[in-house]
Amino acid sequence: MISQRAESVFSGSHKILIVLLALLSVLRIPSITRAEDHTLSQELPPNNEVFLRGALRSLIEETFSDYPKNTSDFVILKAEEDRPENWLLEDELLTYLLSLNLQVGLSTADSNRYLPESKLLFYRIIDLKLDYPQTQRKGIWGRRSVTRRAWMVLSFREEDRITGKVLWSRRGQSEKTDMVQRSLIPSLSNPSYPFLCPSVSRDPLSRYVEPVLLTTIVGGLVYLFFANR
Repeated sequence: MISQRAESVFSGSHKILIVLLALLSVLRIPSITRAEDHTLSQELPPNNEVFLRGALRSLIEETFSDYPKNTSDFVILKAEEDRPENWLLEDELLTYLLSLNLQVGLSTADSNRYLPESKLLFYRIIDLKLDYPQTQRKGIWGRRSVTRRAWMVLSFREEDRITGKVLWSRRGQSEKTDMVQRSLIPSLSNPSYPFLCPSVSRDPLSRYVEPVLLTTIVGGLVYLFFANR
């Protein structure tokens, strides 16, 4: 009788020990992940502004591949509509045109000094979006990675300053993506500009699976504890 009871207690304790070990192994995974994140964070990906600038630069170079380059011209940049992203596009456009050894101005007032030679280069952001469309993770408790995407559609038109004649026009679109750790997203954003700090949706897998697993493990431990008293 005593031997059977002792065997029953030992069997119950053995089950509890197995569940505890399983729980500990699961709970250790986030710690390992945090260590991996710390190691990988030593090599930060480009922040959102740098990433978006790179995408704009590539699209400008592609769209302006047949742009008429006349170094005697004075080009005035002018936005067709007000948008919060205009400063970023204008900055990259200015840098590109200067690399072609063109004379560039940023206001129509500048054109008055070079009236005979000046031309107006209009730019328009039809669509420009930075977002995080997908979330991936390694295993249930593993490190989460997010797809970062820059999508843009731009329009350019050059006119003669005096006659208003359209001399050149192009429209370009581009998409650029990379992968970043979800934990690094706050350090990549710029709160001063909403378009540089898009929100990221919560991982749908972790929303449902993690609470279920945690509840199941804790419930199992409680059941085994009272079943073997």
